[in-house]
Amino acid sequence: MIAWSSTTLDNLDIQTEAAKAHRQHCISNETLETIRQAHPVNLYTPNPIIRIGLFILTVICVNFSMGFILLTIGINNEGALRGGMVFCGLVCYGILEFAVREKKCYNSGINEALLWMATSLISTGLLVDFSSTMPSPTTIAMVMLLLTTLATLRFADMLSATGAYISLLALIFIQVLKLGSTGKMIMPFVIMGVSLVIYLIVTKQMKRHALRHYRNSLTLLRILSLITLYLAGNYYVVRETSNTMFDLQLPPGQGIPGGWIFWILTVTIPLLYLYSGIRKKDAVLLRTGLILVSIVVFTVRYYHHLAPVEIAMVLAGIMLTGGAWALIKYLHTPKYGFTYKEADEANMADSMRIESLIIAQTFTPGQSQPPQNGFGGGSGGGGGSSGEF
Repeated sequence: MIAWSSTTLDNLDIQTEAAKAHRQHCISNETLETIRQAHPVNLYTPNPIIRIGLFILTVICVNFSMGFILLTIGINNEGALRGGMVFCGLVCYGILEFAVREKKCYNSGINEALLWMATSLISTGLLVDFSSTMPSPTTIAMVMLLLTTLATLRFADMLSATGAYISLLALIFIQVLKLGSTGKMIMPFVIMGVSLVIYLIVTKQMKRHALRHYRNSLTLLRILSLITLYLAGNYYVVRETSNTMFDLQLPPGQGIPGGWIFWILTVTIPLLYLYSGIRKKDAVLLRTGLILVSIVVFTVRYYHHLAPVEIAMVLAGIMLTGGAWALIKYLHTPKYGFTYKEADEANMADSMRIESLIIAQTFTPGQSQPPQNGFGGGSGGGGGSSGEF
């Protein structure tokens, strides 16, 4: 399903892990070069500056080409205009497949621009009616869910995965809303339940070796599901959404029915994330919980003015600075698997143990190795290496 060769992507992972081990002085230059030669990668991935430039250039080229095509077919004809947009989207997709297959583009800026332009043009051509009423919200959500899901499966694109997740929640939201007052009443709990189920499924699926090339998209889905699980039960979100979308017409200062439930959820869910993150040593849970603690402070401050905003900000800054300083001092020597040092990993959620694969495929049984070329496993903390291999 994925557009690139699995072997090439595996080799790319091995090279990435080998480069990380080299930066941590776990392997020598000769070993790093041996690994690179044993696991070649022929993908074109420019540096970030060139990648941004290629992205902008591709968008400009697509827009100019699309304008020329639409002018040729006549923009006064709505049907032809919509058909032209779908045609341009399909052409973008065809060029994308060619760029991936023949030019080996991977995270190059070109493939992202072509993918997003193709998705936008096809969805606009299918859904936008320029002269009459728009399609129903259900139709829009289903079409977007289909397109973004296919894009995610084919290209493991994180933005497409985000679009697919939002489209799914929108589709569920619309269907629950059709239940009337009952649907409005249970809406927060339905969204929370769906988010929790998606989080559990994605967390379990991330351990599957077959889905290793989708780990970035799956990690993003974990984060999004944790955030939507919290926001669906957040008091501010529930109250203001009910006021705006459900026409509850609550005056300032008046709470929502059963508001105490949402106050409990507002405060306890981030703490539960932090507890689970510390207990499981899960960076996604830990970092998401830390971010959501700030939303707890905002929610409480919005409805309960305990102090003027400038004093509250100064106190919060002092508390955060003091807490950070205390944690740095406490974790200067790693304790219980935690350290304040930044991890040398591009992807914190990378659960694939590449080291064993490198050893198995690079160092054959009869191959002699100098002592300094051994992998990790040292007795020291932190980087995992010391003078005792």
